[in-house]
Amino acid sequence: MEALTSEELALAEPLTPADRPFWDDASLGYFFRTASFKRSTHGDAPALPEFNQRGVGTGGWLYGTTGKFANLLSFGGSYYFTVPLDAPEDHPYNFILRDPNQDGYSVIAEAYAKLSYEDERQEHVLMVGRQSISNQWFMDGVYRFFNKLDQSMIGRRDIRGMHPITYEAITLTGRFFDDRLRYYAGYVTDMKQVNDIEFRNLYQGVYQLAVWPDSAKQGDSDGMSYFQINWKPQPNTMVSASYHLVDNLLNMGYLDVDHVVRFDDSRYFRVGAQWMYQESNGDSLVAGVNGQPGDSFSTNYGGLYLEGRPFPWWIPYGMAGIASDRAQIRSPYSIGPSYLVQRIGENSAAGEHTWILGTVIDFSHWGLKDLSLDVTYGERSDRNVDGNPNLPLADWNEAAGDLIYIFPQDGPFKNLRARARYARVWQSGDQWVASTQSLQSVNAMIEDIRFDIQLNIPFF
Repeated sequence: MEALTSEELALAEPLTPADRPFWDDASLGYFFRTASFKRSTHGDAPALPEFNQRGVGTGGWLYGTTGKFANLLSFGGSYYFTVPLDAPEDHPYNFILRDPNQDGYSVIAEAYAKLSYEDERQEHVLMVGRQSISNQWFMDGVYRFFNKLDQSMIGRRDIRGMHPITYEAITLTGRFFDDRLRYYAGYVTDMKQVNDIEFRNLYQGVYQLAVWPDSAKQGDSDGMSYFQINWKPQPNTMVSASYHLVDNLLNMGYLDVDHVVRFDDSRYFRVGAQWMYQESNGDSLVAGVNGQPGDSFSTNYGGLYLEGRPFPWWIPYGMAGIASDRAQIRSPYSIGPSYLVQRIGENSAAGEHTWILGTVIDFSHWGLKDLSLDVTYGERSDRNVDGNPNLPLADWNEAAGDLIYIFPQDGPFKNLRARARYARVWQSGDQWVASTQSLQSVNAMIEDIRFDIQLNIPFF
């Protein structure tokens, strides 16, 4: 019998696990999360009646991915679920339990196919299906890498409730030039809100849900197309730009420059500047200049960010910005890339002048590794309803603190992170109340208390 060649012998040998990356590189795990949320309003504020939002839940998500088939194709998914622990029926809208009945819920939040190509200098990934979208790329060696949070007009909007937003979409991401240029592009048809069980069109997922079930509030959007690039011309500078077009809602453009001056391995000074533009399109289902869907609008915003680390344990920072008085800034599909997002106050109102000061204390310097305290204070003034000086909004002053602890990575609670948050807002001044078509004096306080624990538990 003729002897087999070495190539034929190799083909005849059974596959070993190392030869089967589709199975051998698969992963399965459980991302545990439990969270509590309590927000209440108090004070002399007819324009802002007292309310309470409260809920506690536990759960998280089971996740799984395959390895690559033919070094190209893989699959993944996740199953989100929440079990109520504290669910008062009269305190809904807390980002944790399902609105408005304070129910628990479960849903297949991710189910996707992924095509990947990479070599030494580039990588490209195409994903189709239900997925989480994260267009983040941070500056190396800076402490507050999250100063722009989602860093995009579309993202997870993970406010440390139980779950982030997920989308039904086709997305393409990649990197070029030894990872100095990254791009993100996609077309999104539907979204699942943070505590919803259904994927809805991009209008209903944000503006309808159970809050406005009446037909007058219903609308339809065929989806969002977007493109974003992040470019590092050198290691200490990053330029970001993006454009998002949301059918029948709005167009959003964004430009940001971030630069770090380094003094040694731990000490640095950082400065950033950003500009944002938004305008309505199509049926303009977002409320516009007169506060009603169908009104057209356009607006812009500019902001400045400063951060330093003069000592290893102290990271002071500050930001300021001005919004056009034509309309408020909106960020319905992410926390947004704006510097001016606080614990309670998010995007700028029309005409708003904002400044925020804060500091982080890193207790690792004193042996308490991965324990930090982040405190801020900010003021928002000159606010009004879509550029009308006769329709003012009350001034907004907010103080907040986050105490965060990440458990040691070599101990039994590796990957466990715990956070406690307290925030308080003082509102004062005249405020236009659309429901009564009148000005009312506001002297009110909003109090926000949150606690969350999360732990990634990989099974294999």
